[in-house]
Amino acid sequence: MGFNVTYLLAFIFILLPQSPSLDSTSPKERQAAIEQMATIGNHDAIPKLADALKKEPKAEIRAEIVAAFGRIRDRDAIPVLADTLRNDLDKDVRSQAIDSLLRLYILIDDTGPMRTIFNRVKSVLIEPNPPVVGPEVEVDSSAKEALAVVMQKDFSDEVRVEAVRALGSLRAKDQIQAMIAALQDPQNREHRTVRVEIVHTLGILRDPAAGAALAETLRDPDRQIVSEAVLAVGLVGNTAARPQLEEIFRTNPNSMVKARALESLALLRDPASTPLFESLLGDKDDYYRELSAEGLARLKYEGAKNWRQRFEQEKKPNVRNALAYGLAAAGDLDYINNLANALNSRQQNQVEVYLFELGKFDGQLNELYRYLRSMDPKVRAGIARIIGNIGDPASAPQIRELTEDSNTDVVREAVAALRKLSR
Repeated sequence: MGFNVTYLLAFIFILLPQSPSLDSTSPKERQAAIEQMATIGNHDAIPKLADALKKEPKAEIRAEIVAAFGRIRDRDAIPVLADTLRNDLDKDVRSQAIDSLLRLYILIDDTGPMRTIFNRVKSVLIEPNPPVVGPEVEVDSSAKEALAVVMQKDFSDEVRVEAVRALGSLRAKDQIQAMIAALQDPQNREHRTVRVEIVHTLGILRDPAAGAALAETLRDPDRQIVSEAVLAVGLVGNTAARPQLEEIFRTNPNSMVKARALESLALLRDPASTPLFESLLGDKDDYYRELSAEGLARLKYEGAKNWRQRFEQEKKPNVRNALAYGLAAAGDLDYINNLANALNSRQQNQVEVYLFELGKFDGQLNELYRYLRSMDPKVRAGIARIIGNIGDPASAPQIRELTEDSNTDVVREAVAALRKLSR
């Protein structure tokens, strides 16, 4: 009787569904085990997954394990991800490790089945123009150092480019000298895509420490690198390069490079560019008119007070916005209304820059508050985002009211702004 009971229990145990194991001989079971463990905050899974990663022969499943660290979102996984970046032989696994490092700091929607680069899924974090961490986020130096090593030493230019891009996403200003060294290293001359991305990222970081290196790059034989450097020089505020930029604008045959040179000059805030901007206010090219008005507005151009008629006669909305910016910067605050209303237009990105600068640098933050009560939810959301980016903690009470707004986009922007204001 005892034998029969024992036999029956053993038979039932065999029939019961077993939990998938990381040690299974079946790749599908190992994948299922990884999926089960990949839940946010599951700290206990990190050492188990790290051990499995060392033993896993299939690159696709190693990528699944690496992706799991990104979904768990625990910074204790940084050493494992750094080791993967250094030692995994598959470039797609290394790319996945960059993606997972970024997910530790940048919140993005990550629901549904886990997907990896091996599934041909493009990651918004390592594609061009990725999101950037908020100023309130503190990034571990070990994560930035691991990416800097990949930027300099990886065998794949694709992975190196992704690492540079990631350094920009993490606002890694402490790695600027490493980027400059890689940019100037003669051995990297043949790795043009890496150098282009470094120049682009140095511009994004907007640190004057990169100014001299970027100015030197204006003479690079590679046209694409020069094109990136032209704008980056303005973004970092290297006024010493103004004569070079003006010469490029006047003589370069490429229309895109000319436009970038003028955009860069408009960013520099160098009074010596005033005559050039004045000469272009009536140009037939509307982008030149826009940038010249923008450049003069940043210089607190006295003549901007007389732009009312020019504003009324202008037909192009991008130029009208730049003229409104100049009028507002010159003290005619009624034109802030034009800019705020344009947050619900195709020129949203343009006017966000102008409103940010008026609030951050021109002392008009109090003027922005009244648009938090606009009837247009896109205006309320845009102003909340701008005030959050300006970063004055005294703005928090003004924003807090919008956390109960009837529009979900407004609530989301208000919550994000409060997070930045409370850092």
